[in-house]
Amino acid sequence: MTESAKRNDGTRLDEGEVAGYLASHPDLLQRYPEVLGQLELYHDCGDAASLIERQVHVLRKENAGLRQRLDDMVRVARQNEGTAERLHELTLELFAAEDLQAAVEALRAGLREGFQADAVGLLLIAPGEGAAGDPIPELIRADDPELARFRPILERGRPSCGPPTDAQRRSIFADPEDRVASAALVPMVDERRVGLLGIGSHDPERYHAGQGTVFLRRLGATAGRVLDRLLQRG
Repeated sequence: MTESAKRNDGTRLDEGEVAGYLASHPDLLQRYPEVLGQLELYHDCGDAASLIERQVHVLRKENAGLRQRLDDMVRVARQNEGTAERLHELTLELFAAEDLQAAVEALRAGLREGFQADAVGLLLIAPGEGAAGDPIPELIRADDPELARFRPILERGRPSCGPPTDAQRRSIFADPEDRVASAALVPMVDERRVGLLGIGSHDPERYHAGQGTVFLRRLGATAGRVLDRLLQRG
């Protein structure tokens, strides 16, 4: 041992006392297996490499890898729990909206404040032949050429993540100062195609093609249901 252990009163134990305690408590390492994993055990086999030492080294390395994976899983689980809670709060805000304008404002505010979106864009497809109720800037006709830039996403009905094209950026993110480098483009579908939601970020790595889209799909379905109900109300 390179450092003496301490008693509860702060006085130090010498190596002999530690060895004596271990000898009188042979089951100690069974009760505290994590201690065994930290001990350096040597097997005297001359100049030959000890297989036991090699096995211990490999097992410790595997254990460290498993611990890292577990830590990563716990971190992701906590992130998902936070995302689910924020999505729940946003859902309540949307269903509490009394009209279309209030719902759009709640959606924008919820994504900026709860999900740290740098930019939020919205295209709503008017039902029937024209705009419903009082027109808002986000409302467009089903035959509007702007929708052609997003038609593959709307037809697939699944979110698309990554850098938007220049044309998509201009269509859905109206403010050129937003400098959107990556975005999640989320189709809003209820019984019909209600529109498209754009969640933009200045970080080019924030939204990428390989990421999961479970929460984005739920968001699109919820927003689509609420907004279409208000659109149909007129």
